[in-house]
Amino acid sequence: MEFRKFEAGPEDDGRRADRVIRRLLPDERLSSVYGALRKGFIRINDKRIKPETHVASGDVLSVADFLLAQKDVAPAESSGKNVLPYEIIFKNEHFLVINKPYDISVQQAGAGRLSLAETVAAYYRSAGKSGAASLSFTPGPLHRLDRKTTGILFFSWSLEGAQWFSRQMAAHGLEKKYLALVQGILSSAEEWEDFIEKEDDSRPSFHTVRIVQSGGKCAHTEAEPVSSGTYNGRPVTLVKFTISTGRMHQIRAQAAFRGFPLLGDTAYGGAAIHEKQDFFLHAYEVRIPGNTLGLPRALEAPLPVFFNNMLNKTLINPENSSII
Repeated sequence: MEFRKFEAGPEDDGRRADRVIRRLLPDERLSSVYGALRKGFIRINDKRIKPETHVASGDVLSVADFLLAQKDVAPAESSGKNVLPYEIIFKNEHFLVINKPYDISVQQAGAGRLSLAETVAAYYRSAGKSGAASLSFTPGPLHRLDRKTTGILFFSWSLEGAQWFSRQMAAHGLEKKYLALVQGILSSAEEWEDFIEKEDDSRPSFHTVRIVQSGGKCAHTEAEPVSSGTYNGRPVTLVKFTISTGRMHQIRAQAAFRGFPLLGDTAYGGAAIHEKQDFFLHAYEVRIPGNTLGLPRALEAPLPVFFNNMLNKTLINPENSSII
């Protein structure tokens, strides 16, 4: 019988074995877990254990392959290799940062489609000694990007990392920078501060948030033009957006309210386009305060191929911009 091995991390220390194992086998009934323990299909340090056995950091859990065969959902795991099918920008014991692709949901996906959260969780479970800090900890996205937005996306890789990131978000300690292609000519830098609220579900509306005079959540955005061009005779501007708040559809709603909807973003008044992406919004940089968790002061994500192609179509040469 073949076994796969997983090393317990500091956050597993002192936890009951059955609770740690349920993280590895989330779909199994507890009675099935107990049965597997009794039969020796799950062991710690190559020894049979009882459900109430406490796990220590550094213990090696061995799980029979057949128990895990239907549990791994990351697309690349079928090859037996510990591979994540997305570009990894940064990874250590506390964080995983990827360059999010276009048209993939972060947390909720349609029928038959995996979300990024599910795929990353499977990758974490498969990491074993090669990177998982805890078996009882489940990684998750630390902020959100819309399904059709690309770029830097942080996932927690430890409880300590998740708590630190949450504090930074609450204190607006992270500076996030985006590039977007908008309609019209933004001729100079502008600073926008608005109140945003979700649309009332009972009110028929195509978009999902709106700018209000008061009562919503404050959204602060700095908009700086990078270069201008045309798309099918329509003037467009490549804009660098810097945000300290992270409201839902913040850039899309504020840019549209100021008369610069994202090109192709029909939900907020943009003209329809027929390209590989419906619109072009990319989280290209996050600036990070000093920390003891190994994060650099800044992380950057290269533009997707289709975004670069679109810049060439609009006569905006990406090579002439120092920020891309």
